[in-house]
Amino acid sequence: MKKNMTKKALLLDSVDRGTIQTVLQTNGYYRHTKLLKSSPKNWESICDLIESENASNNDLIIIGKLTEHTLFRMCLPDYEVVVERLIKLLQENKHILFIFKDNMFGTYTHFINIDKEIDLPQIDDDLEFKVKYKSYYINYVSSWIEENELDCSEDEYVENVNNLVTRLNVELKVLPYEKLIDIEISGQNFIENIAEGMLFRVYIPNERIWSNEFTKFINLFRDYSSAFSNEEFKISQNKTDFGIVCSVYSNINLPPEKVNDLYKDFTHFMELCISNPVEAERILADLDNIDEAKRKNILTKYIKESQRLILDIQQERELKILNIKHRFQNEIKEVEINEVVEKYIRDSLPSGKEFSNVSSPTQIIQNQSIYINSQIIEKLDGIVSKEINGNINFTNEEVQLEKLIERYVSDFNEKTELKNGLFELKDSSSSKETKRASWQKLYGFLGKVADKVGDVGVSLLTKYLEQQIGT
Repeated sequence: MKKNMTKKALLLDSVDRGTIQTVLQTNGYYRHTKLLKSSPKNWESICDLIESENASNNDLIIIGKLTEHTLFRMCLPDYEVVVERLIKLLQENKHILFIFKDNMFGTYTHFINIDKEIDLPQIDDDLEFKVKYKSYYINYVSSWIEENELDCSEDEYVENVNNLVTRLNVELKVLPYEKLIDIEISGQNFIENIAEGMLFRVYIPNERIWSNEFTKFINLFRDYSSAFSNEEFKISQNKTDFGIVCSVYSNINLPPEKVNDLYKDFTHFMELCISNPVEAERILADLDNIDEAKRKNILTKYIKESQRLILDIQQERELKILNIKHRFQNEIKEVEINEVVEKYIRDSLPSGKEFSNVSSPTQIIQNQSIYINSQIIEKLDGIVSKEINGNINFTNEEVQLEKLIERYVSDFNEKTELKNGLFELKDSSSSKETKRASWQKLYGFLGKVADKVGDVGVSLLTKYLEQQIGT
């Protein structure tokens, strides 16, 4: 933990109308503001400032808005070195960046004829810049290339910008925005979560499979982490109309990757307590900060707790299978539950033998060929999904999003936040601000995986997300 540190915030460009600056002040942050419509020399000064704050052992957070003009500027040859330097420094510090939602998918206003009466404050709020280049806004790219004496075609330069946006979205913490309110909401959440020491949060729908078991598991994780780090971890639970939001906090400054590793280590340790207690004991023996007597007590406790918990998990799974069968018999009377249907049901539910399934249970995608009418299978899958997700029913689009999250996200924090977003969009008690923040996370995720999903799939899913928040 950093000692005697000063809390500093670096704002890259004008990020809001005052909300973020008020939240920073409330939480004790000193503020620097730097404009990105500037020369490479000024960008170097931004990097120097970040390095200086880090060298001074200050607690630095960075919030930035990358307008369309800034993205085009970042691809100029004169900015190549400093852009690389800035990306590296952002990766080393807590940060959040905002990019206009259309820019994330390769759509830019540089190809649009802007009428004099139309204002674009959400895209680029530099009025001086807009007036200067309004005469050739119909195709600004050609003018940009000519003005900067670049040796490339329009398509090549736009491709460079697209590649940059993709890289930023993958390597940094980036969220899309449509309105300034999106920056204010997520920026405020970012600041407050850091100030409060939030490690992660998980939305648990009512009646979701293993909801009770997850509560026990996360409390064991808190005790395990506190014991091994010698710091206090805290858990809070907030009820909504559709579920419970479980949040884990710490009074130490843990980076997200450290939390992810800690959670994976704990999950692995719990599974070893069941399958290989000798190996679990060896892991504890490697911890120099815990004496032998304490190690034995910890091992005894977690072997006992893991055995009890895995039994509860397996019994809950069997209960869900029984519920699925009963609902199947009541709703699909024309088909009997034979061995094929029985196997399909069991194979559709996540395993009850691994603790890693408890925090994020997901319906297993079936690849087998079975001799049942496809409509019957669709109904059966709906029943299975209901038993897994509890009282929140996913649409086809939400099912597709969940599958993409499972397939392409391995980081525990990122996966839980994205799934939280799916649930919070469905929860009628979620505030408008919460829904917009959820939309940003899911929309940004689609930007990351767009090249894997394809234009048609991305278009359908982004359109669906926009419909959920009325954009």
